[in-house]
Amino acid sequence: MFKEIFLFELRQGFKKPATYIFFGIFLLISLLIGLAEAGFFNTATADSNIVMNSALSVSNLLVGLNDNILGLVNGVILVALMATAIQKDYEYNIHPLFFTKPISKPAYFFGRFGGAFILGLFVFSAQVTGYYFGCLAAAGTPLAGPFHLADFVLPFLIFSVPNLLLLGAIFFSLTTFTRSTLPAYLFCIILLVIRTITASITADLDNKTLAAILEPFGSEALSLITQYWTPDDQNTRPVPLQGVLLYNRLLWLAIAVLITLASYFRFQFSQFLTPLKWFSRKSEDTQGASAPVHSLSQLPRVSQVFSAAQNRKQLFYLAGFEFRKMTRSSFFIIICALGVVMMFILSQFMGSFYDTETYPVTYELLQSVSAIFQFFILILIVFFSGTIVWREREQKVDELIGATPVSNTSLFFSKYLALVYVVAVLLGISIVAGILIQFSMSFYDVQPLQYLLASLKSLVSFSIVAGMCMALQVISPNKYLGFFLSLLPVLFVNMIFRLLEWDNNLYIFNSSGPTMPYSDMNGFGHTTGPWLLFKTYWLSIVLVLALLSLMVYARGKEKGLKARFRLAKSTYGRGLKLGLTGFALLAVATGSYIYYNTKVLNIYRTPKENEVLQVTAEKKYRRYLNTPQLRVISSSSKVDIYPSERKVQVKGSYYLKNKHNFPVDTLFINYTSDEKSYYHYARLEPAVPATVLSNDVLYGVKLFRLNSPVQPGDSIRFDFDITYQPVGFTNSGTETSVVHNGTFFNNMVFPSIGYNPAGELSANAARKKYGLAPKPRMADIRDSAARMNTYISNDADWIRFETEVSTAGDQVAIAPGYLQKEWKANGRKYYSYKMDSPILNFYSFLSATYEVKRDKWNDVNIEIYYQKGHEYNLDRMVKSIKKSLDYYTRNFSPYQHRQVRILEFPRYASFAQSFPNTIPFSESVGFIAKVDDKNNAKIDVPFYITAHEVAHQWWAHQVIGGDVQGCVVMSETMSQYSALMVMEKEYGKQAMKKFLKYEMDLYLQGRTRETKKEVPLMLCENQDYIHYNKGSVIMYALKDYLGEDVLNGALRQYIRDKAFQEPPYTNAIEFVNYLRAATPDSLKYVIKDMFETITVYENYVKDLSYTATADGRYKVKLTVGSAKFRADSVGKQQKIPVADYIDIGIFAEQQDKHSTAPEKELLLQKIKMDQPEKTFEFVVNEKPLSAGLDPYNKLIDRTPDNNTWKFGSKPPKVSTDAKESRGSGDITITVGGGD
Repeated sequence: MFKEIFLFELRQGFKKPATYIFFGIFLLISLLIGLAEAGFFNTATADSNIVMNSALSVSNLLVGLNDNILGLVNGVILVALMATAIQKDYEYNIHPLFFTKPISKPAYFFGRFGGAFILGLFVFSAQVTGYYFGCLAAAGTPLAGPFHLADFVLPFLIFSVPNLLLLGAIFFSLTTFTRSTLPAYLFCIILLVIRTITASITADLDNKTLAAILEPFGSEALSLITQYWTPDDQNTRPVPLQGVLLYNRLLWLAIAVLITLASYFRFQFSQFLTPLKWFSRKSEDTQGASAPVHSLSQLPRVSQVFSAAQNRKQLFYLAGFEFRKMTRSSFFIIICALGVVMMFILSQFMGSFYDTETYPVTYELLQSVSAIFQFFILILIVFFSGTIVWREREQKVDELIGATPVSNTSLFFSKYLALVYVVAVLLGISIVAGILIQFSMSFYDVQPLQYLLASLKSLVSFSIVAGMCMALQVISPNKYLGFFLSLLPVLFVNMIFRLLEWDNNLYIFNSSGPTMPYSDMNGFGHTTGPWLLFKTYWLSIVLVLALLSLMVYARGKEKGLKARFRLAKSTYGRGLKLGLTGFALLAVATGSYIYYNTKVLNIYRTPKENEVLQVTAEKKYRRYLNTPQLRVISSSSKVDIYPSERKVQVKGSYYLKNKHNFPVDTLFINYTSDEKSYYHYARLEPAVPATVLSNDVLYGVKLFRLNSPVQPGDSIRFDFDITYQPVGFTNSGTETSVVHNGTFFNNMVFPSIGYNPAGELSANAARKKYGLAPKPRMADIRDSAARMNTYISNDADWIRFETEVSTAGDQVAIAPGYLQKEWKANGRKYYSYKMDSPILNFYSFLSATYEVKRDKWNDVNIEIYYQKGHEYNLDRMVKSIKKSLDYYTRNFSPYQHRQVRILEFPRYASFAQSFPNTIPFSESVGFIAKVDDKNNAKIDVPFYITAHEVAHQWWAHQVIGGDVQGCVVMSETMSQYSALMVMEKEYGKQAMKKFLKYEMDLYLQGRTRETKKEVPLMLCENQDYIHYNKGSVIMYALKDYLGEDVLNGALRQYIRDKAFQEPPYTNAIEFVNYLRAATPDSLKYVIKDMFETITVYENYVKDLSYTATADGRYKVKLTVGSAKFRADSVGKQQKIPVADYIDIGIFAEQQDKHSTAPEKELLLQKIKMDQPEKTFEFVVNEKPLSAGLDPYNKLIDRTPDNNTWKFGSKPPKVSTDAKESRGSGDITITVGGGD
C-alpha cells in the first residue's frame, strides 16, 4: 500500500494550485536573480572575476535563499507542503477511513511523508532551475564559464535536499503529534535563531569551525571551506564535500533521519491519536452544572443601539479581546522568550571591531541587538494577521459571528488595533531587555528617551506592515497562501525592485525615505520630517487597501472569493466611500509632495542614469586630460558655517602658478554642481580678464580662455564664492557633511583645476558596453606624466594655507593650522587659522559643541575635541599620540608641526582621517570601544587607530607617492607598519600575533572578492585588502627578517631623501630599492616574494613528539613541511621550489598569570627550508605544549591554522596541492644550555 498512498499524496499535491504558485514564485525569483547578474535588464554594470554558473556561485545562491528571512519564507512554504500531510486527515476527520482499511503503519506514515517530501523537492527545484535559465542569458560572455550540469545538480543535492529533509522531518513530526501547524512555524524561527547565533560566532576567528558544524543549513561550513578561494578557484573547482562541510552535512542528515524514525515509532496508528497538550486546545469534555433554562417570556428585553459611540465601544472591546487572546497564546510567549534570549546572546558580539567590543551605548543596542527582536515582531505580525483573520472560520463560529450586529469595520479594525497593541507591548519588552542588557554589562548611561523615540518610529512602521498583512489575509483564499502573500510586499517585491534598480521610494513598500542613524553628537538628525511624510504616504495606501478588503470580508455562507467580489458593491456605503476618498487623497497629497521634493527640488537618478552621465561626461571632456593647467600654490578662504540652517558660505581664492616652461591660456574648472544642486556659485572666475568658453552646470565644468596667457613662473588669483544649503529632501540618502552638531567636510567641495579622470566609469565591463576603451585602475608605476601629481590632488603640490572659519555661538570651528585669532560677533564665533609651512592641498573644516582634553608631548600640544559622555578612551588616545610621536621622531624624522588634534565627528561614517596636524575621528570607531585592560592580548583599537593616523603625518604629509600604482604603499602600508611597531612596544609580541591573524584573514578573504586583478604589493591599486591587510603582514615579517633597526634605518634614509619633494613624486620602485639596499644577499628573495610577486605558502606540521631526557629536559622531534606558490591576477597558483628561512617554534603552557601570551615561548629561530619536508630535533628546558613552522603567521599562508600543532594529537593531512615528491632532512639542535 506504500506505493498507492505515496502516489495518492503526489496526485493530491500536484492538483493544488498552491504547489504551482510556490514553484512559479521560486522560479521567477531565481530567474530574475540570474538575469540581473547576466545584465539582462540593462542596469548599471560592475566588473567581476567570478562566473555566475560555477558550482560555488550556484551553491551560494542556494544557501543564500535559505538564509535569514528568506529561510523563514522557505520554512513557511515547506510547512504548507509537508507539515500537514497527516494532520489534514485529522482536520477533515477522514483518518478513521485510513485506519480501518488494510493499510500498514509504515505504508501510511512513509507514504504520506515520502509524497510530501517529493512535492517539496519539486517546488524547491525551481530555485536552481530558474537560476540555470538565468545563467543561459550570459552564455558566451565573460560572466559565464562552460556549462556543466553537475555544477547545478550537485549543489542542489548537497544543500537543498538535506535541508529539505531536515526541515520536512521536523515540520512533519511536530504537526503530526500536535495536530497544529503552530509548532512547525515556531521551529522555523528557532532554526533561524540558531543560524543567527552561528553567524555571530564566526566573527571570532577561533570559533569558526564550531559554528560551521552547528549551523543547520551548511552556509557557514561552505563559507569556511571556501573562505580563501581565489577567483580562479571559485570558477573552476567543484564544491568539496569534505572536511567541515562533509561533517556538517552528515550530522544534520543523520539528525533528519533520526527525527523521521523517532516520529515513526512514536506515531499511533489509531483513530484516537493523543496530541501534545501544550500546543493544542484544552479539552472541553468536562462541563460544570447546567445553567437554568429560561422561557422566552422570562428573558429581559433588549434595546438595540446602533450609534457611533456603540461602534467605538465594540471596536475597543473586541480589540481588547483579540489582544488578550494573542498575548496569552503559546506562540506569543515563545517568540518573546526567543527574542529576548537572542538579544542577550547577540549583545556579546555587539559592535565588534577585530576582537574589541564597544560599550553598550543605547544606539548600539537599538541598532545591532534590538533590531533582531524587531525581526521577531515581523514574524508575529505575519503569523497573527493570519490567525486572527481566520480564527472564526477555523473554529466554525464564523456564521455565528456573522449574524451579530457588529460591522465589518469593527471586526477588521478591532483585530488590526489589537495587533498594533501587541506590537507596542513587544517594543516595550525590547526596551526593558535592552536596559537590562546595559545594566548586566555594568553600563548605566541609559537613554530612555532614545529608546522611546526609536520604538515609536518602529511602531509606525510595523503598523503599516500589520495593515497590509491583514488586508492580504482577508483577500486570500486560504491562510497559508495569505502568509506567503504577506511576505511578498515585505520581502520579495522589494527584492525584485532592487535587482531591477527600481529604487524610487514611492513604490518601495514601507520605505522610510532618506534616513540617517542616531548619533550621540547630532541626535536623530534632520530626516524626521521626510520620514513622517513617507510613513504617512504608506499608511494611507495601506488603509485604502484595508478599506477595500472590507468590501470582500468573509461573512455569512458565501466564503468563496468570487462570491465575495460579487457582493462587494452592496457593502460600498457612505462611510466606506468617505474613508476611501479621504485616505486616497492623503496618499496622493503626500506622494505629490514627496515627488516634488525628490524629483523637482532635487535630482533623482537611477544607477543606470548615473552611469550614462559618467559616460557622456568622459566623451565630452576627456580630450582636456593633457591640456596644460595652472597649479594651486595657495588657498585662502572665509568659511561661515550655519549649523541650525545646515548652510555653509565660502568666499575663497587660490593663487595659481604656471609651473610649465611655456605660457598657459586655458583654465579648466571643476565644481560640484548640476541643474538642481545644493551648491550655488555666485563667483567662479579668475581675477584677470578672461573669456568664458562654456559653463556646463550639468557636469560642473567651466572653461576659461585667459585674455593674456600666464607666463612660466607667473601667478594669478582665482576667486570663488560658494553657498551650500540643501533644499527639500532626496529620494534616499542624505547629506551629512553639514549638520546641526558635528559638521565635517573637506576641500573637495572647493573648485579644482583640470580634468579629473577619477570621475570616469571604472568598470571595464560597463565601458565595453558603451564603446569605451578599458581603463586601468591606476596609471602604470613608471608613468612619468602621472607622477607629476600626488594621488591626493591633481592640481597642486605643496600649498600655503590660511582660513577664517565662523560658526554658531555654542560651537567650536576647527581647521588645520594654528589659531591666530579668536573672537565673537553677532552671537557667532570666529576663528582664524594659518599654517606656518606648506601642506598638501587637503584640508578639512569641523564645527560642533565640544569638550576638550589637553596634554603635551615635549613642545607639541595635544588636544582631543570630543562629545561629552565619550570620555571612555581619551587617556589611551593621548597615550597613543605620545608613544607614536616618540617612536616616529626617533626612527623616521622630526615631527613637522607643533600640535596634534583629534576631533570627533558623528558616526555617519566610520573612519578616521589625517589632515595636517588635525585628525577627524568618527564617534563609532574608537570613542566608544570597550578595551579590556586586563587582557593585553586583546587588540586596543583606539590605540591602534590613533597610532595609524598620527603616522600619516609622516607617511603622506611628509612623503607622498605619485598618482601611480603602489602609491598607497608609502602612505597606508607604512602607517600600518608604524602603528604595529608602536603597538608592539606597548603590548608585546603576543598582541601582534592576534592582530596579524586578523590582517591575514582579511587579506585572504579580500583577494576572493577581487573584481579586476590582484597585483603584488608594490603595484597596489588602492586595494584595501592589499595595502592595509597584506601590507601589515609583509612589513612586520620584513622587520623580523632585517631587524627593526636596519629596516627603520632604510625608512629614515628614504624620508630624508623624499620628504616634501616636488614633482616628479616618488614611486614604489624607489621605495622598494631602499629596502633592497638594506637587505643582505641571502634574503634578497624576500623582497621579491613580498613586494614584487604574489607569493603564498603552505606551511604545516606533519608530525611531532617529545621524550624526557635524563637531565630533566625534553627532546622534541618535529617534522614540518613547506610549499611555495606564485599566483597570477586571479589567484591561479604555480608551485615553485622552496629555499626559504622560516621561523620554527616550540611553546610551553603559560605559567605566568600576568603574561599576555597564552603560551610560553621555549624556542623561536629561523631554519632554512630547502626541502619540501624536514625533520628537526631540539632540546628544551620545559615540557612542550605545541610546536610548528611559522608559528606567528608572518608569511602569507592560505591555511595558517595548521602551522602549529599540539603534542599528543595527530596533525591533519595537508591538501595534495601542497605536496610534490618530498625529500627528508634530519637536523639536531640543542637549545637552553646545560651539559
